[in-house]
Amino acid sequence: MVNDDPGARDGMALNLKRSGASVDQAPTGEEALRLVRPGGYDAVVASLRLPGMGGLQLTARLRAVDPALPVLLIAPAGAPEALLQAPPPGAFDVLASPFSPEELSAALQEALKAEGHLRTAEPAEAPLTLTQDPALSETLALARRAADSRATILIQAESGTGKESLARLIHGSSSRRSGPCVIVNCASLPENLLEIELFGQARGPQNGPAPKPGGFEQAANGTLVLDAVDTLPQGLQGRLLRTLQERAVERVGGDHAIPVDVRLISLTSRDLLAEVKAGRFAEDLYYRLNVIPLNLPPLRDRPGDLELLASYFAERCARENDRTVPELKPSFFAALARHPWAGNLRELENVIQRCVVLSQDHRLSQQDLRWLLPAEAFESLPGDPPGAGAPGSAATAFPDAARRAAGAPPAEAAMADPREPLTGLPLGTPVVLPLGLSLPELERFWLLSTLSALKGNRTHCAAQLDIALRTVRNKINEYKADGFAIPASQRGRDED
Repeated sequence: MVNDDPGARDGMALNLKRSGASVDQAPTGEEALRLVRPGGYDAVVASLRLPGMGGLQLTARLRAVDPALPVLLIAPAGAPEALLQAPPPGAFDVLASPFSPEELSAALQEALKAEGHLRTAEPAEAPLTLTQDPALSETLALARRAADSRATILIQAESGTGKESLARLIHGSSSRRSGPCVIVNCASLPENLLEIELFGQARGPQNGPAPKPGGFEQAANGTLVLDAVDTLPQGLQGRLLRTLQERAVERVGGDHAIPVDVRLISLTSRDLLAEVKAGRFAEDLYYRLNVIPLNLPPLRDRPGDLELLASYFAERCARENDRTVPELKPSFFAALARHPWAGNLRELENVIQRCVVLSQDHRLSQQDLRWLLPAEAFESLPGDPPGAGAPGSAATAFPDAARRAAGAPPAEAAMADPREPLTGLPLGTPVVLPLGLSLPELERFWLLSTLSALKGNRTHCAAQLDIALRTVRNKINEYKADGFAIPASQRGRDED
């Protein structure tokens, strides 16, 4: 549960706990990312408006940590209807405020039903779906509508835009998803070997080669993807057309046809109709492949997606390379927008990986892209405002640390067990706690210890901790439900 409003966060968490859910809480996107691990949570409920890292960027980075994790976003009251009808990129759904506990539970149940299907998805598909671009969103919607049909699909787009990822997304969204998805690159083999790779080879004469099923047979009841279909030799184009028409394949050297049930998706980075007009590609085969045409826009035409994609790749690359996830500064995004991205998603991923691996201070700014862009690209590019220090700095938040830095001995501290709140100690007593506690553990320890020091007075506890009285009461009810002892009020009655 990710929300910067403690009262709203506590209320939602308490309602879900009453229905049997186990709920962890985080006030910011940054804290949520520290808690999430692959497979660690079944769902995330996050406010769309968060301080610092917003809900959209959090969603993108969560997809990098766990691509199958459903994210339910909470929109503020009065949110545009378009936002509610079309969830932001990467989000499972959007719930508009105000809503009832029953509506939240129902939305989460829908997300959990989808989780099993999402866990079968390829992680490589995630960046393709992180988009706010209308053209790409329409392509993705069309692809999902066509997924359950038998119609052949032709995906035409520049290199690096994610054609293979889209083909896998279509396969994963179809009724054939339990079958194989076989990919054959038509440009990687000479004609004689490509023919065997596609159509298979019958048993040869004595001591000859063993029979070998081809791509059509291997993809039975699934999907066959032909990459770089424009490079298919003309001698094989007629054979492919006949196989599609008859829905049967004849192995090389064979004497009979083998029925096959296969969905065919073809990929090309060229204008295939222009190849037909130039006489390099069979017209009949073109129309057979192009029943449903899909086009992916290049990255340079979707600048609004750069921030989401860069955040996703930074999170994923940092985790894969055992690095600290860097903070991405506004000037870093501004500099990224000045690059033409001829290599599209593949180039962006490589650029982000280099920046993450070579980063020394866990922050990425325009300075980290000096190697990528010409000097003139940085002209008039705004820099990042200097970070402010004082309120909330280490010296203010941790006075004992400041005392040690100044050479003074720390005040006498109480050793604490986080499972047992302190009793009989006045406010202001320094406390030693073990590193590695979760945020919910810390919240429980401090609230119950402060409540004990204030003789169980809920109102004074809320004022001391600078939180709403409703939040204190919600927390107390939550801790009671979890079996923790609550300091009694000196008034001799509950203040609930």
